Amino acid sequence: MAPGVPVPVDPESAAPLATVVFPEQNDAQQPVFNDAVTETVRSLTKEWEHQDQLFEAGLHPSLTALLYGPPGTGKTSLALWLAKELRLPAVVARLDGLISSLLGTTARNLGTLFSFANRYDCVLVLDEFDAIAKLRDDPNEVGEIKRVVNALLQNMDTRAMTGITLGLTNHETLLDPAVWRRFEVQVPIPVPAVPERTAIVKAAFGGAADSSDAEAKLIVWMTDGFSGAEVTTVCQKWRKRRIVDGTSTADPAQLIMQVTASTAARFGSAERPEWPNREALIADLVRSVDVHFSQADLAHLCGISTKTVGRLVSKIQSEDSDA
Repeated sequence: MAPGVPVPVDPESAAPLATVVFPEQNDAQQPVFNDAVTETVRSLTKEWEHQDQLFEAGLHPSLTALLYGPPGTGKTSLALWLAKELRLPAVVARLDGLISSLLGTTARNLGTLFSFANRYDCVLVLDEFDAIAKLRDDPNEVGEIKRVVNALLQNMDTRAMTGITLGLTNHETLLDPAVWRRFEVQVPIPVPAVPERTAIVKAAFGGAADSSDAEAKLIVWMTDGFSGAEVTTVCQKWRKRRIVDGTSTADPAQLIMQVTASTAARFGSAERPEWPNREALIADLVRSVDVHFSQADLAHLCGISTKTVGRLVSKIQSEDSDA
């Protein structure tokens, strides 16, 4: 496949059925994942790197993988990075874009897409996979939709030994059980925990001098339950606020709470209270188990002296021991 190759289009709307990302255009970076996901990805790439040895042994590398998890956790970035690692074009199709008002056209669009991908050595990335691959026994779906799912399964079977296919979905519970069986590797991608958020914040700050370790730790703590994309957005907003509000009298904790709240309509996976005062926030930070804040950290974040922090910490610890 060479740049400029014509991409198939929907006959009804003339919209392209896919976007081709060539290796020289692909700037995807490997997302930050936990050890389990990282090991699964490593095993998958090693299979592709040693496919000749596998073929000699009568085996074949895994050519299909389903990446599923909440939005913003790095599924699309991972798919593009895998294509870049293999030095192959990525044919990226949003399956919700293949759906036509004429349902018979949807099945034809699927066939056209797979025929196009099967002509080339490429990675076929099926984004928004659940848009078509729904449960066929869903009583709310009409018979034509079920035929579309069958067409998808047939096309996947045809491609099974032709090239690599990656399915991406935010709604894995909607998938038909037969769809799951088409994927040799199934990779759940969760929201990042503290170690992953720490790495994401470090990468987002990029050694910038306008943010301290204490501020980075507070962002890690404040973004519990956030996706990796949301954590990165918080970091970018924070750095911009530091630049444009250089004369602000607000302490770092106040500003970080503001940018965190404006990034998502929640504080992570569970609702957190709005701290009525500085002492309430410090109390929660002192009691933090996963992220440790020194008294110097707390003083910097809240804009008070370490002596004042020391008194507050002693009071909090005393209250906790009496409870």
